[in-house]
Amino acid sequence: HPSRRYRHQPGSKIVFNAPYDDKHTYHIKVTNSSARRIGWAFKTTNMKRLGVEPGSGVLDPKENALIAVSCDAFAYGQEDTNNDRITIEWTNTPDGAAKQFLVDMAQSVPPGDIATQPGTKIVFNAPYDDKHTYHIKVTNSSARRIGWAFKTTNMKRLGVDPAAGVLDPKENALIAVSCDAFAYGQEDTNNDRITIEWTNTPDGAAKQFRREWFQGDGMVRRKNLPIEYNP
Repeated sequence: HPSRRYRHQPGSKIVFNAPYDDKHTYHIKVTNSSARRIGWAFKTTNMKRLGVEPGSGVLDPKENALIAVSCDAFAYGQEDTNNDRITIEWTNTPDGAAKQFLVDMAQSVPPGDIATQPGTKIVFNAPYDDKHTYHIKVTNSSARRIGWAFKTTNMKRLGVDPAAGVLDPKENALIAVSCDAFAYGQEDTNNDRITIEWTNTPDGAAKQFRREWFQGDGMVRRKNLPIEYNP
């Protein structure tokens, strides 16, 4: 059972002062008041506006860490800030474990948002007697590095290149979605779609895609992009 004892200063809330046309940074101190080593990780409700650095770590008993909470510039009064908060989660580390924040802890923080252009679907136009290629842009809108991978419902007809990769916060990638020649009207295209899945990468991992990030306990998010064929 994780210890309930840890302290942070400030104790109850974080206050940012106007003006908000520039980035603000506020430092908080987190102290492990328990008798056991803990692993800790922060989440934010608005990953576009709020950042936490470092986002996770390990603290021995009585040890403390200084955390920088940042707020990016935004249009105050025009954006909903009512639910803005950061949450710290912590758990006892396994006996004998190295003092290193582990993969499953980094990946226990839910991935933030991504943006795709186009946002909702991909449209191919006739004729279909030749290969078509459509470019989509994928942007990591979150505050953490993510690993991403595409799937398609029809691997014979639809291709995605590159099919997987890693994106730092605010970074984007251009993806070529291709549709091979096929007999329109004679093949079932109703369920054609591509799906992008993404997950936070483990802290300290190299910026190189690893399939196993999607096979552990880390949270994976998905977005479907249906394919529409114009006759």
